[in-house]
Amino acid sequence: MKKTMSKVIAAVFAVVFTFTVFNFQAFAYSEVPDYMDFGASTVSIDAGSYADVWFKTNYNYTVFVGDHTSKFTYIDCTEHGGSEYVRIHIGADEQVKNVFFHFYIKDDKVANSDIHDCIEVYVQNIDANYAQKNAEMNALKTYASNNSEFNAYTYYTNYADLRAAFGTDPAALLNHYNTNGKAEGRVANRAISLK
Repeated sequence: MKKTMSKVIAAVFAVVFTFTVFNFQAFAYSEVPDYMDFGASTVSIDAGSYADVWFKTNYNYTVFVGDHTSKFTYIDCTEHGGSEYVRIHIGADEQVKNVFFHFYIKDDKVANSDIHDCIEVYVQNIDANYAQKNAEMNALKTYASNNSEFNAYTYYTNYADLRAAFGTDPAALLNHYNTNGKAEGRVANRAISLK
């Protein structure tokens, strides 16, 4: 009888141990584990991309984005207690290498409003020339000689050979259109799809 009871206890212990070991999830360290937990406290995200990060809290919260340069660097989240995946977006024009997303508990059940933790994002593949390229595209879009027949930006984006030959020089693009483009039947006032 003792042997049977020992075997039963050993079997129950083995089942409980196996269930516990294989169903245990270890999450990232949090400075305030009683209030919030993250699937990752540091992530690497390419500029112009996003990542989903698991987050859990029993309290309502708010998020602030630390130093960043892009208006397209932001986070999608519910700001309500529970378990969710938050989506962290990094703008294509982001120039800050490390962006912090600060999570603060903002709940009437918690008296201390200074309880917070953060996710640090290592921004990868930053395009240092993005601002310059964006300025060049804006110069094409706002070129003074743009009219209903010719738009420097549209002409530039429609034709790879013109991008290679003239770059983002709107006057050169206009000159080409007037001397060759019209006669060649090139489109300069609306986007076209070339295959």
